[in-house]
Amino acid sequence: MERTKMTLKDLAVSFHFPKFSTSRDFYKAFGCRVCMLLSYQMISVYQLYIVEDYVHQTKTEAAGTIATMSIVSLTASLISGPISDKMHTHKVPVIIASLLFAIGTAMPWIMPSVTGMYLYAGIAGFGYGVYSAIDQALNVDVLPNKEEAGKGLGILNLATTLGQAVGPTITSVVKTTTGTYTPAFAISIVMAVCAAVFVLRIQKVK
Repeated sequence: MERTKMTLKDLAVSFHFPKFSTSRDFYKAFGCRVCMLLSYQMISVYQLYIVEDYVHQTKTEAAGTIATMSIVSLTASLISGPISDKMHTHKVPVIIASLLFAIGTAMPWIMPSVTGMYLYAGIAGFGYGVYSAIDQALNVDVLPNKEEAGKGLGILNLATTLGQAVGPTITSVVKTTTGTYTPAFAISIVMAVCAAVFVLRIQKVK
């Protein structure tokens, strides 16, 4: 293809967010990704501290627990990927994944123990594995302009960065102000459910 000449000014002018009135599904997918990544990062980043301060394990015990959780989570993700690939829909798996993640996050909230953390790693890990396998395909489906797919996916990637930055910050504020991680679990669950609601409201994707 012939190379299109573009100045820095042309690039700046060409970059604009899609109109909300004609790209509602796109912004719903954006909202889903923000909520899901926020929910994930709130707990994932603080796993070691949660095991130490919330489950009350020593540093040595916590290290062993985190190692086991990593294996459980990885196994769940490896299983969930092929399963999600065989489903001929993008919308339903993301909804299921978000709800599974919420259920998994509720486990240590209900059971502040090693068992609760293992259940979190397994259930939430399975849910996040499904989400990771399908999310990008769903995002492609809702792009408002296929000819500007790179720009659209770039905007959606801002949601990833936003979730990664805000999630740990919320957990930090919660722990600092309340002295416990308990409210963080509740907020993470709400965010995961909100992610499912956003996807449920997408109309142009099955």
